[in-house]
Amino acid sequence: MGTLRKNNMSIYKSIVAAIFMVAGSIGVASAEEGDPVAGKKVFKSCAACHSVAENAKNGVGPVLRGVVGRPAGSFEGYKYGKSLKAANADGLVWDKEQLFNWLNSPKDFLRAYLDDPKAKSKMPFKIKDEQKRRDVIAYLESLSPSQGDKAEAPDMTHGDTPFDTSQMGSGSNADETAGLERVSQTLVNPPLIPQHDQIAKGGPKVVEIELVVEEKKWVLDGDGTEIVALTFNGSIPAPMIVAHEGDYIELTLKNPDSNLMEHNIDLHAATGALGGAGITTIAPGEQSVLRFKATKAGVFLYHCAPEGSMTPYHVTHGMTGAIMILPREGLKDDQGNQLKYDRAYYIGENDFYVPRDEEGNFKKYDAAGEDLADWIESMKTLTPSHIVFNGRVGALTGEGAMKANVGESVLFLHVQGNRDTRPHLIGGHGDFVWETGSFTSPPMKDLETWFVRGGSAGAALYTFRQPGVYAYLNHNLIEAVELGAAAHVVVEGEWNDDLMKQVYIGPIK
Repeated sequence: MGTLRKNNMSIYKSIVAAIFMVAGSIGVASAEEGDPVAGKKVFKSCAACHSVAENAKNGVGPVLRGVVGRPAGSFEGYKYGKSLKAANADGLVWDKEQLFNWLNSPKDFLRAYLDDPKAKSKMPFKIKDEQKRRDVIAYLESLSPSQGDKAEAPDMTHGDTPFDTSQMGSGSNADETAGLERVSQTLVNPPLIPQHDQIAKGGPKVVEIELVVEEKKWVLDGDGTEIVALTFNGSIPAPMIVAHEGDYIELTLKNPDSNLMEHNIDLHAATGALGGAGITTIAPGEQSVLRFKATKAGVFLYHCAPEGSMTPYHVTHGMTGAIMILPREGLKDDQGNQLKYDRAYYIGENDFYVPRDEEGNFKKYDAAGEDLADWIESMKTLTPSHIVFNGRVGALTGEGAMKANVGESVLFLHVQGNRDTRPHLIGGHGDFVWETGSFTSPPMKDLETWFVRGGSAGAALYTFRQPGVYAYLNHNLIEAVELGAAAHVVVEGEWNDDLMKQVYIGPIK
């Protein structure tokens, strides 16, 4: 693995130069002095993942205080990728020249250094501008490990909240699931939901689920606007999970080695450990298994929740889904009467913040995380470029439209991980609406429009009475018409003149 570097340093340097040289010699460029004051400004793009505060803890990336002169892949407590571990074993030290080349393209640097065309870096972020690289290295060099720089410490956020796994050893060691029936749930792509019983049969079960993280290119609209999406099981939204109150959900989360980023899962239906996020964070090539008891009946959001800015970054790249926990006796109205549905559809509403170039065109990126700095700046405007149902403009129209028949009762399940939304069915109503998602609360009745809070899910049941194409949309009409948050329901059957009839249309009489 280290043969190239150890036995033929001249070849190594020529490969690195071929990759990183823009004009002139890399050695000359990297030897020039940078400006630490300017570098501190450049570092703001790095602060989403790295801290330089005194006594800082690792975040999405390792602490960078004292990185100049440090052996690569060596900061205590951080989970480094395989390639950087290999570079560490080969003796790589982060001197200024190596950092200069690394920051130009971490993946290409490792492939050249290790002479391994398959080497990967968890850090997709690049700094192409030579002067900015020199400046940020000068800034990092100015921060000796003993100096205080507490002003750089980031505020605590959802993903930064510490969780002490030792607390988990203080409870009972008894396995409450021993002897329970185990069922493996087959997940399906939205807007469909898994096959299930509306009323539970028998006692509690262990429902086994598998979610696999896919980082993949994704087209948002008919104009070809493209992002590198972060997904569970390759869909936006992630698949619906269905269980009953009192069941146990045993969820296996896999992060394939082909991915670049760390991932985890926060299930709003779960109790403890940040909804599972505190104990499920996995690097590429790892998996975690989480089991939790469904103690609350309703429909809930789940999403990826890494640390700091990476939580909204992952959520706004598609990593949201929903889990429905049905009451064991099924849904009921405000009088306790049984409610049943003939079909159920699952609508995931996502907001995206695709960065634009200097000419106003949407930018494209090659790998997950490459857009990190640009995307964070775009998110801060709180102005989405797209607000869509099920991952794309028009995903639930045309061939993708939801279907129903006159006389059928349809349960609409709507989730939004980030922003408030106002679902409305044009030409229909919400006969029964669980606006907050709680099935233990009596449903509201006969709503024209209902409200789903950002970070939650809601449910609405409607029995169709007329055929035709119904528009299901976010009734912020700007977001529906201009940004994409709209869908269709195609209903077949006979028209009822008693409910509506065209009495006359023509010239003014």
